[in-house]
Amino acid sequence: MMVLSSYLIEKWRGEEKNRWELCGSFRHCQSGGQLSDALIFVQSIKVASCHTLGCDSIFISAIGDDQNGQFFRQHSDRFDTNRVKVVPHKPTCTYLAVNVRGNVKYGIVTCEPLLSCLTPSLIESNEDALESADFILLDANLPVPVMTRTLEIAKKHEKQVWFEPTDIEKTKKVFDTGMVGAVTAASPNANEFLKWAKLCHVSVDPSVIDSADSVLELIEKEKTKLLLNTSVFVVTLSNKGSAVAYRNKLGQLEYQSLPPPLHMDKIISVSGAGDSFNSGVIAGLVHNKTVVESLQIGQECARLTLQSTLAASEAISSHLLA
Repeated sequence: MMVLSSYLIEKWRGEEKNRWELCGSFRHCQSGGQLSDALIFVQSIKVASCHTLGCDSIFISAIGDDQNGQFFRQHSDRFDTNRVKVVPHKPTCTYLAVNVRGNVKYGIVTCEPLLSCLTPSLIESNEDALESADFILLDANLPVPVMTRTLEIAKKHEKQVWFEPTDIEKTKKVFDTGMVGAVTAASPNANEFLKWAKLCHVSVDPSVIDSADSVLELIEKEKTKLLLNTSVFVVTLSNKGSAVAYRNKLGQLEYQSLPPPLHMDKIISVSGAGDSFNSGVIAGLVHNKTVVESLQIGQECARLTLQSTLAASEAISSHLLA
């Protein structure tokens, strides 16, 4: 498994406490100790979650030579960081999340100084890892030329690419590559889905995201335009659950609405729940689970994280794959 993204140090501010967390980008995860079972992840939350779900992780990313970069190196003993590039005189990417009563109300990202230094050569120098990966997890924090080269290499080696938009405005970047057809799975949230639909030239009433069923009705109606070449398409709708379109083993499209992983009154923090869900789904697929089984694993990972103050619950482990 492989992950491509920008490494982020997350500064989390809640009502009662502050905390540091790892959030990251490029990572390469392996399953069962064999290079043939690999993944690439975009955030260290996903890397850590995949590792605990039975995927040995190699992280491919870039950090600065500052205090935050040092923090990352000191707290990344659970996965291989040999492919992490240290960029001199540039600050490590940071993300400030303002958490109010369990919900992230604001997110402020500082990453342009470092990301502007990332070029396609970083991807080209790690093509061997991409070639051996089962999945490439690509997020939209990366510069368009880097995303383009990643998708070109993925297409060349016929690799599956899971795209994580990360932000409404950044959703467009994968279309700017001219290689959106190389994406085989995507996981936009509600607002990112509206942006995705607009980029696919599909007229959408914003109220469509009020329920998973209405999202699925739209996807079924406009499947050719919206799904492109994806075989798994997950729209997360917060407390309204998720809408999932996927292809079964016969290549036929199926549609499934998922309930929220946890009742609202039991949620401690939503931070990291989406990443935990995606990690569970991807880990399930890497371990040859069906899409339905993988979605159930993702739901359980999200449920556990929603009940934790951590961005990835410590209760997430490989036993969820049993």
